[in-house]
Amino acid sequence: MSAAMLSLLSAQAHANDASLGFDFKITLSEKAAAKLKSAHETITVWASFYGEPTREGENHTDEMGMVDLGKESFELPGQPGIVHITGKNAGGAKLKWVKGQPGVNVNLYTSRKSSDQNLIECDLIDGAVVKVQAKPIIVHCFLIGEPVESKSFP
Repeated sequence: MSAAMLSLLSAQAHANDASLGFDFKITLSEKAAAKLKSAHETITVWASFYGEPTREGENHTDEMGMVDLGKESFELPGQPGIVHITGKNAGGAKLKWVKGQPGVNVNLYTSRKSSDQNLIECDLIDGAVVKVQAKPIIVHCFLIGEPVESKSFP
């Protein structure tokens, strides 16, 4: 079987995946919750889907050497809750340029409605989408400067 045919089969296999979507939970420290509430601040969620390039995909890489599969960004109220990343704008025909499983990087930060500066630091999601989908993830957010160390998932 030719490399092009294998690449096409790989892309079709990804296309038949239920979704690149997933959920995670946001928690806020007491100080972060109080600050966001008093400042009427929202949280921006930014998800970037990516993949390691196949030989064919090497011509479609970004400055990090990865294939950009799409992004998703939206605002949420500045409070704890469940976040749903749809993944609907990710993948598609670009999956043929990716070897292995697509990855996702998720960052959260304040939407800068009350300040020019980001007010929170949050745990980071960065890894294979299948691993992110496999188990519940809780992303903890706290005020920048609070004595808490952020984590990375999965």
